[in-house]
Amino acid sequence: MRAERGFTLLEILVVLSLLGILLGLVGTALVSANRASAKAERFSQRLDDLRAAQGYLRRAISQALPVAAGDAAAKPAVFSGQAHGLSFYAPLPESVGGGLFQQQVSLEHHRLRVRLARLQGTTLQPFGEPQVLLPDVEQVTFSYRGLAPLGKDSGWLATWPWPERLPRAVRIEARLRGPVPWVTEQVSLRLDLASEATP
Repeated sequence: MRAERGFTLLEILVVLSLLGILLGLVGTALVSANRASAKAERFSQRLDDLRAAQGYLRRAISQALPVAAGDAAAKPAVFSGQAHGLSFYAPLPESVGGGLFQQQVSLEHHRLRVRLARLQGTTLQPFGEPQVLLPDVEQVTFSYRGLAPLGKDSGWLATWPWPERLPRAVRIEARLRGPVPWVTEQVSLRLDLASEATP
Protein backbone atom coordinates (compact mmCIF):
# COMPACT_ATOMS: atom_id res chain seq x y z
CA MET A 1 0.00 0.00 0.00
CA ARG A 2 1.32 3.38 -1.09
CA ALA A 3 1.70 5.99 1.69
CA GLU A 4 0.19 9.47 1.06
CA ARG A 5 2.78 12.19 0.95
CA GLY A 6 2.00 15.43 2.92
CA PHE A 7 3.61 18.88 2.93
CA THR A 8 6.92 19.25 4.61
CA LEU A 9 7.51 21.95 7.19
CA LEU A 10 9.83 23.75 4.78
CA GLU A 11 7.14 23.88 2.07
CA ILE A 12 4.59 25.27 4.52
CA LEU A 13 7.03 27.94 5.66
CA VAL A 14 7.74 28.93 2.04
CA VAL A 15 4.01 29.22 1.27
CA LEU A 16 3.39 31.26 4.41
CA SER A 17 6.28 33.56 3.51
CA LEU A 18 4.90 34.09 0.00
CA LEU A 19 1.43 34.80 1.41
CA GLY A 20 2.93 37.31 3.83
CA ILE A 21 4.74 39.09 0.99
CA LEU A 22 1.55 39.18 -1.12
CA LEU A 23 -0.51 40.53 1.78
CA GLY A 24 2.15 43.17 2.43
CA LEU A 25 2.07 44.27 -1.21
CA VAL A 26 -1.72 44.43 -1.21
CA GLY A 27 -1.73 46.38 2.05
CA THR A 28 0.83 48.86 0.71
CA ALA A 29 -1.21 49.33 -2.46
CA LEU A 30 -4.37 49.99 -0.44
CA VAL A 31 -2.61 52.49 1.82
CA SER A 32 -1.15 54.28 -1.22
CA ALA A 33 -4.56 54.36 -2.89
CA ASN A 34 -6.16 55.80 0.25
CA ARG A 35 -3.46 58.45 0.51
CA ALA A 36 -3.85 59.38 -3.16
CA SER A 37 -7.62 59.59 -2.74
CA ALA A 38 -7.30 61.80 0.36
CA LYS A 39 -4.77 64.02 -1.43
CA ALA A 40 -7.07 64.38 -4.43
CA GLU A 41 -9.97 65.22 -2.12
CA ARG A 42 -7.91 67.91 -0.32
CA PHE A 43 -6.83 69.34 -3.68
CA SER A 44 -10.43 69.44 -4.88
CA GLN A 45 -11.61 71.09 -1.65
CA ARG A 46 -8.83 73.68 -1.84
CA LEU A 47 -9.72 74.40 -5.45
CA ASP A 48 -13.38 74.87 -4.48
CA ASP A 49 -12.38 77.24 -1.63
CA LEU A 50 -10.17 79.24 -3.99
CA ARG A 51 -12.90 79.55 -6.60
CA ALA A 52 -15.41 80.63 -3.95
CA ALA A 53 -13.05 83.32 -2.59
CA GLN A 54 -12.23 84.66 -6.03
CA GLY A 55 -15.89 84.60 -7.00
CA TYR A 56 -16.85 86.57 -3.89
CA LEU A 57 -14.16 89.20 -4.48
CA ARG A 58 -15.06 89.50 -8.16
CA ARG A 59 -18.77 90.03 -7.43
CA ALA A 60 -18.27 92.36 -4.47
CA ILE A 61 -15.60 94.62 -5.97
CA SER A 62 -17.35 94.86 -9.34
CA GLN A 63 -20.48 96.13 -7.54
CA ALA A 64 -18.70 98.83 -5.53
CA LEU A 65 -20.84 101.96 -5.23
CA PRO A 66 -19.85 105.64 -4.85
CA VAL A 67 -21.34 106.00 -1.39
CA ALA A 68 -19.76 106.50 2.03
CA ALA A 69 -20.60 107.00 5.68
CA GLY A 70 -19.85 110.22 7.51
CA ASP A 71 -20.15 113.95 7.17
CA ALA A 72 -20.43 115.05 3.53
CA ALA A 73 -18.32 118.15 4.26
CA ALA A 74 -15.42 115.90 5.32
CA LYS A 75 -15.50 113.97 2.01
CA PRO A 76 -15.61 110.45 3.47
CA ALA A 77 -13.80 107.69 1.59
CA VAL A 78 -15.77 105.98 -1.14
CA PHE A 79 -12.95 103.55 -1.81
CA SER A 80 -9.81 102.95 0.23
CA GLY A 81 -7.18 100.87 -1.53
CA GLN A 82 -3.83 99.80 -0.08
CA ALA A 83 -1.32 97.21 -1.21
CA HIS A 84 -2.49 94.60 1.30
CA GLY A 85 -6.13 95.50 1.83
CA LEU A 86 -9.06 97.52 0.57
CA SER A 87 -12.36 98.94 1.76
CA PHE A 88 -15.43 99.78 -0.33
CA TYR A 89 -19.23 99.84 -0.26
CA ALA A 90 -21.22 97.18 -2.08
CA PRO A 91 -24.48 95.26 -1.67
CA LEU A 92 -24.68 91.71 -0.38
CA PRO A 93 -26.76 89.18 -2.31
CA GLU A 94 -30.39 88.75 -1.25
CA SER A 95 -29.59 85.11 -0.46
CA VAL A 96 -27.57 86.27 2.58
CA GLY A 97 -29.85 89.10 3.65
CA GLY A 98 -29.09 91.84 1.13
CA GLY A 99 -28.42 95.46 2.03
CA LEU A 100 -25.55 97.85 1.48
CA PHE A 101 -22.34 97.18 3.43
CA GLN A 102 -18.88 98.53 3.91
CA GLN A 103 -16.61 95.61 3.06
CA GLN A 104 -13.02 95.56 4.33
CA VAL A 105 -10.79 92.87 2.83
CA SER A 106 -7.37 92.16 4.34
CA LEU A 107 -4.88 89.42 5.14
CA GLU A 108 -4.74 88.53 8.84
CA HIS A 109 -2.69 85.64 10.24
CA HIS A 110 -2.45 83.97 6.81
CA ARG A 111 -6.21 84.21 6.33
CA LEU A 112 -7.90 86.39 3.74
CA ARG A 113 -10.80 87.94 5.63
CA VAL A 114 -13.69 90.29 5.02
CA ARG A 115 -15.21 92.52 7.71
CA LEU A 116 -18.73 93.82 7.15
CA ALA A 117 -20.54 96.87 8.48
CA ARG A 118 -24.09 97.70 7.40
CA LEU A 119 -24.65 101.19 6.04
CA GLN A 120 -27.72 102.72 7.69
CA GLY A 121 -28.28 106.29 6.60
CA THR A 122 -24.90 107.92 7.11
CA THR A 123 -23.70 105.58 9.87
CA LEU A 124 -22.11 102.14 9.95
CA GLN A 125 -23.31 99.30 12.16
CA PRO A 126 -20.90 96.38 12.76
CA PHE A 127 -22.28 93.19 11.27
CA GLY A 128 -21.20 89.81 12.65
CA GLU A 129 -17.70 88.45 12.97
CA PRO A 130 -15.01 88.73 10.27
CA GLN A 131 -15.47 85.99 7.70
CA VAL A 132 -12.57 83.92 6.34
CA LEU A 133 -12.60 83.96 2.55
CA LEU A 134 -9.53 81.76 2.18
CA PRO A 135 -7.07 80.21 4.68
CA ASP A 136 -3.37 79.43 4.17
CA VAL A 137 -2.53 82.59 2.23
CA GLU A 138 1.12 83.59 2.38
CA GLN A 139 0.75 86.98 0.74
CA VAL A 140 -1.86 89.06 -1.08
CA THR A 141 -1.27 92.22 -3.10
CA PHE A 142 -3.88 94.57 -4.48
CA SER A 143 -3.22 97.19 -7.15
CA TYR A 144 -5.52 99.77 -8.69
CA ARG A 145 -6.09 101.51 -11.99
CA GLY A 146 -8.41 104.35 -12.93
CA LEU A 147 -8.58 107.96 -13.96
CA ALA A 148 -6.78 110.77 -12.20
CA PRO A 149 -8.88 113.85 -11.36
CA LEU A 150 -7.83 115.49 -14.65
CA GLY A 151 -8.96 112.46 -16.64
CA LYS A 152 -5.59 110.85 -17.36
CA ASP A 153 -5.17 107.08 -16.99
CA SER A 154 -3.35 106.40 -13.72
CA GLY A 155 -1.72 103.12 -14.72
CA TRP A 156 -1.47 100.41 -12.05
CA LEU A 157 -0.90 101.86 -8.57
CA ALA A 158 0.07 100.12 -5.32
CA THR A 159 -2.33 102.40 -3.42
CA TRP A 160 -5.41 104.28 -4.60
CA PRO A 161 -4.71 108.01 -3.94
CA TRP A 162 -8.22 109.36 -4.59
CA PRO A 163 -10.46 107.89 -1.86
CA GLU A 164 -13.44 110.03 -2.94
CA ARG A 165 -13.47 108.25 -6.33
CA LEU A 166 -13.84 104.67 -7.51
CA PRO A 167 -10.99 103.09 -9.48
CA ARG A 168 -11.70 101.53 -12.84
CA ALA A 169 -10.18 98.14 -11.99
CA VAL A 170 -8.57 96.20 -9.14
CA ARG A 171 -5.89 93.56 -9.66
CA ILE A 172 -5.46 90.82 -7.04
CA GLU A 173 -2.29 88.75 -6.77
CA ALA A 174 -1.59 86.20 -4.06
CA ARG A 175 0.77 83.44 -3.00
CA LEU A 176 -0.87 80.45 -1.33
CA ARG A 177 0.34 77.50 0.69
CA GLY A 178 -0.12 74.15 -1.01
CA PRO A 179 -0.24 72.97 -4.62
CA VAL A 180 -3.16 75.09 -5.86
CA PRO A 181 -1.93 78.41 -7.29
CA TRP A 182 -3.78 81.73 -7.24
CA VAL A 183 -4.28 82.94 -10.79
CA THR A 184 -3.94 86.75 -10.93
CA GLU A 185 -7.41 88.24 -11.03
CA GLN A 186 -8.39 91.58 -12.53
CA VAL A 187 -11.81 92.94 -11.57
CA SER A 188 -13.45 95.76 -13.51
CA LEU A 189 -15.86 98.01 -11.63
CA ARG A 190 -19.24 98.46 -13.27
CA LEU A 191 -19.90 102.06 -12.28
CA ASP A 192 -18.44 105.25 -13.64
CA LEU A 193 -15.16 105.70 -11.79
CA ALA A 194 -15.58 109.49 -11.81
CA SER A 195 -18.57 109.20 -9.48
CA GLU A 196 -18.11 110.81 -6.11
CA ALA A 197 -19.46 110.06 -2.65
CA THR A 198 -23.14 110.15 -1.90
CA PRO A 199 -23.32 110.00 1.90
